[in-house]
Amino acid sequence: MQKISGAQKSPSGSTSPGSTVRLFIGIAPDAATQRFLDATAQHCDSFGLPRDCRWISHANRHLTLAFLGDTDVEKIDEVEGILQEIAQRSDACCGQIVSTHPFPRERAKMLASELLPNPELMSLQRQCSALMEAIGKQPERKTFRPHFTLVRSRSGFARIPPVPAAFTCNLDNLTLYHSLLAPGGSQYRPLLSLPLGTGGAPG
Repeated sequence: MQKISGAQKSPSGSTSPGSTVRLFIGIAPDAATQRFLDATAQHCDSFGLPRDCRWISHANRHLTLAFLGDTDVEKIDEVEGILQEIAQRSDACCGQIVSTHPFPRERAKMLASELLPNPELMSLQRQCSALMEAIGKQPERKTFRPHFTLVRSRSGFARIPPVPAAFTCNLDNLTLYHSLLAPGGSQYRPLLSLPLGTGGAPG
Protein backbone atom coordinates (compact mmCIF):
# COMPACT_ATOMS: atom_id res chain seq x y z
CA MET A 1 0.00 0.00 0.00
CA GLN A 2 1.23 3.49 -0.85
CA LYS A 3 -0.24 6.44 1.04
CA ILE A 4 0.57 10.11 1.53
CA SER A 5 0.37 11.81 4.90
CA GLY A 6 -2.89 13.39 6.03
CA ALA A 7 -1.41 16.89 5.96
CA GLN A 8 -0.88 16.60 2.21
CA LYS A 9 -4.46 15.69 1.41
CA SER A 10 -5.61 19.31 1.20
CA PRO A 11 -4.16 21.57 -1.52
CA SER A 12 -3.16 24.06 1.17
CA GLY A 13 -1.92 21.43 3.60
CA SER A 14 -4.87 22.19 5.88
CA THR A 15 -7.35 19.69 7.22
CA SER A 16 -9.64 22.25 8.88
CA PRO A 17 -13.38 21.50 9.00
CA GLY A 18 -15.10 22.51 5.79
CA SER A 19 -12.03 22.01 3.59
CA THR A 20 -12.68 19.92 0.49
CA VAL A 21 -10.61 18.05 -2.05
CA ARG A 22 -11.65 16.85 -5.51
CA LEU A 23 -11.38 13.06 -5.54
CA PHE A 24 -11.95 10.08 -7.81
CA ILE A 25 -11.23 6.36 -7.66
CA GLY A 26 -9.49 4.59 -10.51
CA ILE A 27 -7.00 2.02 -11.71
CA ALA A 28 -3.49 3.07 -12.73
CA PRO A 29 -2.12 1.34 -15.86
CA ASP A 30 0.91 -0.92 -15.47
CA ALA A 31 4.10 -0.53 -17.56
CA ALA A 32 2.94 -2.85 -20.36
CA THR A 33 -0.34 -0.98 -20.70
CA GLN A 34 1.50 2.34 -20.75
CA ARG A 35 3.64 1.07 -23.65
CA PHE A 36 0.54 -0.02 -25.55
CA LEU A 37 -1.12 3.36 -24.96
CA ASP A 38 2.07 5.13 -26.09
CA ALA A 39 2.07 3.18 -29.36
CA THR A 40 -1.65 3.85 -29.85
CA ALA A 41 -1.16 7.57 -29.18
CA GLN A 42 1.67 7.72 -31.72
CA HIS A 43 -0.55 6.03 -34.32
CA CYS A 44 -3.45 8.40 -33.64
CA ASP A 45 -1.13 11.40 -33.90
CA SER A 46 -0.57 10.51 -37.57
CA PHE A 47 -4.25 11.26 -38.32
CA GLY A 48 -3.73 15.03 -38.35
CA LEU A 49 -5.39 15.85 -35.05
CA PRO A 50 -6.52 19.35 -33.99
CA ARG A 51 -3.74 21.77 -33.07
CA ASP A 52 -5.12 22.31 -29.58
CA CYS A 53 -4.66 18.65 -28.58
CA ARG A 54 -3.51 18.07 -25.01
CA TRP A 55 -1.98 14.63 -24.58
CA ILE A 56 -2.47 12.85 -21.27
CA SER A 57 0.80 12.23 -19.43
CA HIS A 58 1.80 8.84 -18.03
CA ALA A 59 1.15 10.10 -14.50
CA ASN A 60 -2.38 11.21 -15.41
CA ARG A 61 -3.50 8.08 -17.28
CA HIS A 62 -6.07 6.03 -15.39
CA LEU A 63 -9.27 4.04 -15.69
CA THR A 64 -11.99 5.82 -13.70
CA LEU A 65 -14.22 3.71 -11.46
CA ALA A 66 -16.03 6.48 -9.58
CA PHE A 67 -15.87 10.28 -9.47
CA LEU A 68 -16.40 11.53 -5.93
CA GLY A 69 -15.98 15.22 -6.73
CA ASP A 70 -15.48 17.79 -3.95
CA THR A 71 -15.18 15.78 -0.74
CA ASP A 72 -14.76 16.98 2.85
CA VAL A 73 -11.22 16.22 4.02
CA GLU A 74 -12.72 14.71 7.16
CA LYS A 75 -14.20 11.95 4.95
CA ILE A 76 -10.87 10.86 3.47
CA ASP A 77 -9.99 8.40 6.22
CA GLU A 78 -13.43 6.80 5.85
CA VAL A 79 -13.01 6.58 2.08
CA GLU A 80 -9.57 5.00 2.45
CA GLY A 81 -10.89 2.50 4.99
CA ILE A 82 -13.68 1.36 2.66
CA LEU A 83 -11.24 1.12 -0.25
CA GLN A 84 -8.99 -1.14 1.79
CA GLU A 85 -11.98 -3.40 2.48
CA ILE A 86 -12.77 -3.50 -1.26
CA ALA A 87 -9.14 -4.35 -2.09
CA GLN A 88 -9.10 -7.12 0.50
CA ARG A 89 -12.03 -8.91 -1.13
CA SER A 90 -11.16 -8.19 -4.78
CA ASP A 91 -8.71 -9.98 -7.05
CA ALA A 92 -6.59 -8.47 -9.78
CA CYS A 93 -8.14 -9.04 -13.18
CA CYS A 94 -7.53 -8.51 -16.88
CA GLY A 95 -9.25 -6.11 -19.21
CA GLN A 96 -9.53 -6.20 -22.99
CA ILE A 97 -8.86 -2.96 -24.88
CA VAL A 98 -10.83 -3.29 -28.12
CA SER A 99 -10.80 0.14 -29.75
CA THR A 100 -9.46 3.70 -29.57
CA HIS A 101 -11.94 6.32 -30.80
CA PRO A 102 -13.62 9.64 -29.99
CA PHE A 103 -15.26 9.13 -26.60
CA PRO A 104 -18.00 8.88 -25.43
CA ARG A 105 -19.58 9.49 -28.85
CA GLU A 106 -18.56 9.80 -32.51
CA ARG A 107 -17.95 13.55 -32.14
CA ALA A 108 -16.32 14.24 -28.78
CA LYS A 109 -13.58 16.23 -27.08
CA MET A 110 -11.38 13.28 -26.22
CA LEU A 111 -9.90 10.13 -27.72
CA ALA A 112 -9.87 7.10 -25.47
CA SER A 113 -8.93 3.43 -25.53
CA GLU A 114 -12.08 1.60 -24.49
CA LEU A 115 -12.25 -1.75 -22.71
CA LEU A 116 -14.94 -4.36 -22.79
CA PRO A 117 -16.81 -4.51 -19.47
CA ASN A 118 -16.26 -7.73 -17.55
CA PRO A 119 -17.66 -9.11 -14.27
CA GLU A 120 -14.59 -8.19 -12.22
CA LEU A 121 -14.51 -4.59 -13.44
CA MET A 122 -18.26 -4.23 -13.00
CA SER A 123 -17.95 -5.53 -9.44
CA LEU A 124 -15.25 -2.97 -8.61
CA GLN A 125 -17.36 -0.18 -10.10
CA ARG A 126 -20.45 -1.24 -8.13
CA GLN A 127 -18.47 -1.37 -4.90
CA CYS A 128 -17.10 2.13 -5.56
CA SER A 129 -20.66 3.35 -6.17
CA ALA A 130 -21.69 1.81 -2.85
CA LEU A 131 -18.76 3.66 -1.21
CA MET A 132 -20.13 6.94 -2.56
CA GLU A 133 -23.53 6.22 -1.07
CA ALA A 134 -21.89 5.31 2.26
CA ILE A 135 -20.33 8.79 2.51
CA GLY A 136 -23.52 10.54 1.43
CA LYS A 137 -22.79 11.07 -2.28
CA GLN A 138 -24.96 10.26 -5.27
CA PRO A 139 -23.26 7.89 -7.75
CA GLU A 140 -23.30 8.82 -11.42
CA ARG A 141 -26.22 7.34 -13.30
CA LYS A 142 -24.52 7.03 -16.69
CA THR A 143 -23.52 3.61 -18.00
CA PHE A 144 -20.05 2.51 -16.91
CA ARG A 145 -17.73 2.35 -19.95
CA PRO A 146 -14.16 1.58 -18.84
CA HIS A 147 -11.49 3.48 -20.78
CA PHE A 148 -8.09 5.16 -20.71
CA THR A 149 -8.17 8.72 -22.08
CA LEU A 150 -5.25 9.50 -24.40
CA VAL A 151 -5.82 13.07 -25.60
CA ARG A 152 -8.26 15.96 -25.23
CA SER A 153 -9.18 18.78 -27.61
CA ARG A 154 -11.48 21.74 -26.97
CA SER A 155 -12.36 21.84 -30.65
CA GLY A 156 -13.23 18.15 -30.59
CA PHE A 157 -12.49 15.20 -32.84
CA ALA A 158 -14.40 14.51 -36.03
CA ARG A 159 -13.92 11.95 -38.79
CA ILE A 160 -11.32 10.09 -36.73
CA PRO A 161 -11.45 6.40 -37.67
CA PRO A 162 -11.64 3.91 -34.80
CA VAL A 163 -8.40 2.04 -34.16
CA PRO A 164 -9.27 -1.62 -33.46
CA ALA A 165 -7.21 -3.42 -30.83
CA ALA A 166 -6.97 -6.72 -29.01
CA PHE A 167 -4.77 -5.86 -26.05
CA THR A 168 -5.13 -7.57 -22.69
CA CYS A 169 -4.15 -5.30 -19.82
CA ASN A 170 -3.50 -6.19 -16.20
CA LEU A 171 -5.74 -4.33 -13.75
CA ASP A 172 -4.09 -4.86 -10.40
CA ASN A 173 -4.67 -1.82 -8.21
CA LEU A 174 -7.28 0.45 -6.66
CA THR A 175 -6.12 4.07 -6.49
CA LEU A 176 -7.62 7.14 -4.82
CA TYR A 177 -6.70 10.27 -6.78
CA HIS A 178 -6.70 13.94 -5.85
CA SER A 179 -7.57 16.08 -8.89
CA LEU A 180 -5.64 19.37 -8.78
CA LEU A 181 -6.74 22.17 -11.10
CA ALA A 182 -3.78 23.66 -12.99
CA PRO A 183 -3.35 26.14 -15.90
CA GLY A 184 -2.30 23.37 -18.31
CA GLY A 185 -5.10 21.05 -17.24
CA SER A 186 -5.91 18.99 -14.16
CA GLN A 187 -3.13 16.99 -12.53
CA TYR A 188 -3.94 13.76 -10.72
CA ARG A 189 -2.03 12.92 -7.56
CA PRO A 190 -2.45 9.44 -6.02
CA LEU A 191 -3.39 9.67 -2.34
CA LEU A 192 -3.66 5.93 -1.80
CA SER A 193 -2.75 2.94 -3.98
CA LEU A 194 -3.88 -0.54 -2.98
CA PRO A 195 -2.83 -3.74 -4.75
CA LEU A 196 -5.58 -6.13 -5.77
CA GLY A 197 -5.16 -9.85 -5.48
CA THR A 198 -2.90 -9.69 -2.40
CA GLY A 199 -5.47 -8.99 0.25
CA GLY A 200 -4.80 -5.28 0.07
CA ALA A 201 -1.55 -5.84 1.97
CA PRO A 202 1.29 -3.33 1.77
CA GLY A 203 3.42 -3.79 -1.34
